[in-house]
Formats: sequence, C-alpha cells, structure tokens
Amino acid sequence: MALGRTHDLINLVALPGFLYYLPKEFYIPFSAGYLVGTFLLSPDIDLPNSKPTKRWSLLRCLWSPYQSFSRHRGISHLPVVGSLLRLLYIVGVIIFLYFVMVGIVSFLDRSFARILADFNLFSLLNELFRSELGLYFVGGIVCADIVHIILDSITSLIKRLT
Repeated sequence: MALGRTHDLINLVALPGFLYYLPKEFYIPFSAGYLVGTFLLSPDIDLPNSKPTKRWSLLRCLWSPYQSFSRHRGISHLPVVGSLLRLLYIVGVIIFLYFVMVGIVSFLDRSFARILADFNLFSLLNELFRSELGLYFVGGIVCADIVHIILDSITSLIKRLT
C-alpha cells in the first residue's frame, strides 16, 4: 500500500490529465471535488490514523461510526460505490447536525430557530446534486478515488511479486 504522501502526490499529478478532457467551464467544480476526494474523502478515511482522517482535525470524530462499519480496503475501496457511500455518509452527518442545531437553538432563541427552520437544507442539497456543477464535483471525487485505488492495486501487486 502506498503511503499517504505518495497518494497525495500521484493524485495531484494526475489531475491535469483529467482536466484535459473536460469542458473549461467545469474545471473549478471538478478540481474542487478532486481535491476534496484526495485530501478529505479519500478511501483511507476508514483508517482512524490515516492522513485523510487526521486532516479533519477536531471533526474526525464524525468519521468514527463510518470507520467501525467499514473495514480497510473493503467497500471504501470500491470505485464509485465507495465514493458515493462516503459522500452520502457526510451528507447524512450534515443533515443530522443541522437538526441537532435547530433543536438546541429552539431552546435558546425561538425567533432564531424559526429563521433556521425556514432555511431549507434539503432544497439546497437537491439543487446542488441535480446541477451540472454538482455532477462534476462528484465526478472529481470519484476520479480521485479511482487514482487512489489504482495506486493501491499497483503497489500491492509489486509487493506480492517481490
């Protein structure tokens, strides 16, 4: 298995190759998704002491439930499926935290709670994931994962052969 720095470097080197085939108007959302996929939502987020997990700093505790049900190189390392699973997981965490925040604020300040409740998180998420920009963002995450998984496969094969 390649080291975290190697994954980061190879992923960054591969990014221009993906951009070459994309329309220029989608460079930013794709690159943003690719960088999020490389540094924050890597398949190695299933390891408690991995670089991607440590990059979450104080928020890395949010990944503990995911790490408990996902063994390393299991579903997390399946192309597309692992990417979408991690993305759905973090969206679920955001939704959960939103409702916790609405509940806490409703105890403290009812007028602010009404304003917060009027903010339609589901409409925002729906708009984000139905837009072309959202599609290219998710595509960037998936492509970053594919490069990661290919590198893991190559390094594992080399280790078995030597």
